[in-house]
Amino acid sequence: METVLVSVAEVALKSRPVRSLLERKLANQIRFFLVREGFTNFRLYRMQGRLCVETAEPERAAEALSKRLFGAATIIPTTRTTTELNEILRTAVETAVQTISPNESFAVRPKTVGEHPYSSRELAVKIGAEVLERLKEKGVHVNLDEPDRVIHVEAREEAAFIYTKVIPGPGGLPYGSQGRLVSLFSGGIDSPVAAWLMMKRGAAVLPLFLDQRPYVGEDYYLRALEVARIVGGYAPVPNFSLYSIDFGKVMERIMAYREPSLRCVLCKRAMYRAASAIAYKQRAQGLVTGESLGQVASQTLSNLTVISEAVSLPVYRPLVGLDKVEIERMAKAIGTYEATAKKVEGCTVVPSRPKTRAALEKVKEAEEGLGLAELVAEAAERIQRVRLIP
Repeated sequence: METVLVSVAEVALKSRPVRSLLERKLANQIRFFLVREGFTNFRLYRMQGRLCVETAEPERAAEALSKRLFGAATIIPTTRTTTELNEILRTAVETAVQTISPNESFAVRPKTVGEHPYSSRELAVKIGAEVLERLKEKGVHVNLDEPDRVIHVEAREEAAFIYTKVIPGPGGLPYGSQGRLVSLFSGGIDSPVAAWLMMKRGAAVLPLFLDQRPYVGEDYYLRALEVARIVGGYAPVPNFSLYSIDFGKVMERIMAYREPSLRCVLCKRAMYRAASAIAYKQRAQGLVTGESLGQVASQTLSNLTVISEAVSLPVYRPLVGLDKVEIERMAKAIGTYEATAKKVEGCTVVPSRPKTRAALEKVKEAEEGLGLAELVAEAAERIQRVRLIP
């Protein structure tokens, strides 16, 4: 059995009681992801500043955790040995022989935690000398500034760990540790990235799709399902679902309004109201949207102010200061871009000249005349839940 070390990012900066709570949550999420990947024989335990997984497949376990374990700063597959100096030297040299190629440079980066009869510097000197002696015929040499290979050594009170690979984790906080949010989830490029960012910050996200058929195509809905499944792969829960509300009648009512230029603002306020109704039912503490300032007519400062007035819950917009190129780059990194970039039959309600500075009083007057608040409340009562992760 080898060991995977998980360092706990900003969790380590919390007070002792909070840190202990978050580390327990993170440990449970490690178990969830490993079991989902088919691991059956592993042992999980905590060490100061680390969560440790003993497994016969450390590389595969590290890969399974590295992209999905929110709260992890690094995922490190290691070889575990005792803290006895000769065992550390032997294991470190064996690791060097397996990983350093002819004529490559190397450095030793040791770290000692607790009381030991040697210092970090002594470890570096002794291991470096042993590696040079063992590999002298291969032209291997030391380079402390820009080495081709790095031999890391962590000597802790319980054991020592030797490794050469440090895999970055997503960082953030453990999923669900900061409460719940309802995500307005269209399946386009922006909303999945916004949901993912709030998941990274520890929010449990409930994606809500406002089903505008027949004013969007069937492929619009299918794309939302596909993208929600990808986002759900980051959630360490067995029942991640896409919530859906039939919004066709709401769109029909908005289409009947005499001023087409207000349709987008009316639609967004209706969507906010529906999401807010679901948030109250699900005990969520706010909404998250993929809005970016000025990207479309409904996302001007004036219109965002008017739209936000429709609900009392906080609205979180993690993309508000990003441009499209930055958002697309993030979508590619988290794996949603290819699915979200598919061309689909978009909304046919969008007017040719939407208002960029809608007047709140006029919008409210239109809503009252159309009876939108009541219609949205009725639609929210008929919510459907599609389970995404088997």
